[in-house]
Amino acid sequence: MTLSTMRSETALVRPFARIVTADKPLDEVIFTVGGKVVEPGSVVLPSETLSAADFRLTLPAPDAVRSAVESTCVPMVDCGLVVLGTAHSHRASQVFLQQYLRIADWPTEMELHRNDADLILNDSAGFTLTVAVVLLNDLSAEPLRPSMAGTWLARREFRVSPEAVDASFSPEELTDEVRKFHNLPNGVLRYVHVDEVLEEETLSDAVHVYVDPEVLRLLLANPADSSAVQLQVELAIQTTETVAVAIARDLTSDGSPPTPEMLEGRPAAKRFYENLARTLKCSVADALELSTNQCARLRSHLEGAFDMRKVTSSALREK
Repeated sequence: MTLSTMRSETALVRPFARIVTADKPLDEVIFTVGGKVVEPGSVVLPSETLSAADFRLTLPAPDAVRSAVESTCVPMVDCGLVVLGTAHSHRASQVFLQQYLRIADWPTEMELHRNDADLILNDSAGFTLTVAVVLLNDLSAEPLRPSMAGTWLARREFRVSPEAVDASFSPEELTDEVRKFHNLPNGVLRYVHVDEVLEEETLSDAVHVYVDPEVLRLLLANPADSSAVQLQVELAIQTTETVAVAIARDLTSDGSPPTPEMLEGRPAAKRFYENLARTLKCSVADALELSTNQCARLRSHLEGAFDMRKVTSSALREK
């Protein structure tokens, strides 16, 4: 299993005194993804790992946390341990565990089940898992002492995200210079340019998606508007179709039909077609066939996969 991790936590200056001992028990927090231990901070996974791996969490023993908090300036009876999951795209959160330290008896081993937290653990954009010692009750205000409920005394965060998908590209402005260079007509709304991609490590080095500057500014200003969503889906379909056809064309430069074996040794093109096959729920061979001899059907399949009918109906109903 491929797994890459990157520590990205920064030191935080907090205006509290004598709470540092609460942090020590959290050194025992262990988060495993598909059996692999990951470090606190940002965790980047292949998308197929993120969509299928199991998640397990090891927590410090309640007595250890109680003892550590008793050494701080905050009353232990007003504190608790919280495990919180937050989705990156669904804007949803779920509390997996919240217990007062004075009565705490949590298990030190937890399995986080996808079915119990669908919006969090199945978010395709990833999620953040936070383990924190938290002040659960308001206290009277005192200098250098936490007093507001919800203030954390110590925490560990795991920000789990998928690797960038090769089919996702940041649109660029379709300036007059770009239009003239590519010999495009006046009034063109969008254009996808694909250079030779077979030898590239990442498709972003060979694919450029251009959008009219005014339209792009409006799109970025109102990304959740129904018309903006429709345009984004159309752009995703056009980009995917253009890249698929370009790769299939380059593979068949000698006149032979493309096969999955031809993608070996061509990392970006291979990943793109594997992702496309999963999106269309077909084999890589079928995706190559659609891109080579049935381009009209390829667009139809893409519109179905991206649910173009739904987003278009939504946009029209709101006008």
